[in-house]
Amino acid sequence: MKTLQFIGVDYWSRPIYQDESGQLWKDVNLGRGRPSLHSATNNAFEGEPDMPITGGFEIIKREV
Repeated sequence: MKTLQFIGVDYWSRPIYQDESGQLWKDVNLGRGRPSLHSATNNAFEGEPDMPITGGFEIIKREV
């Protein structure tokens, strides 16, 4: 089970999450409905979505 923290939105309006190991994940559903998360090419914030996440994940909301 990966724990994901929201860290921002890329140029294409894709929400970006980071897991506990530092891997970035992009929501290709643009934050609508259930997230469809894919790794970021070269683990770059503006990198293209690549491979889909496998296994379970939990999104932790950032405290404001």
